[in-house]
Amino acid sequence: MLFGMIAATKKGLYYLLDKNSCKQTGNFVVVVLGGASEALDSRPGTYLALQTGSYLVPCISFGEQSLYHQVPNEKGSWIRWLQDKFTSISTIALPIFYARGPFPYRKPVYTVVGAPIQCEKINEPTDEQVAHIKQIYIEKLQTLFEDYKVIYDPEANDIEFV
Repeated sequence: MLFGMIAATKKGLYYLLDKNSCKQTGNFVVVVLGGASEALDSRPGTYLALQTGSYLVPCISFGEQSLYHQVPNEKGSWIRWLQDKFTSISTIALPIFYARGPFPYRKPVYTVVGAPIQCEKINEPTDEQVAHIKQIYIEKLQTLFEDYKVIYDPEANDIEFV
């Protein structure tokens, strides 16, 4: 846990969130995901929150898309083929981006944090229980987006959950 960071593995996250495993109090974890589709397909995170009785906290950021430009990589292009090959070998996505050299453009990013969603501790949550919490989480994200897009990104399109 050098610098307070751990691998985002189920074992590592469970250790920190389970009150019986880790005797320190007040632990929480933040998992930074690569995109909205990853966030919503992350069923194990919801499952783990239910197993440990943790809170899920909806967060959304405005302005991230303005920090860099990405080189066009349409499906079927050689760049996309190369990126897909690299990802299949290394499991790391490699977008080709630019801004001010390797540094982002100097534009603000606003992160809005919603109210925590309490997850009742359930040792073996069912698919229905996981789906229920996931639906609540999606609704809270949608509300955050609608409430704050007018303030932080008035030109934003509607949010789309994949």
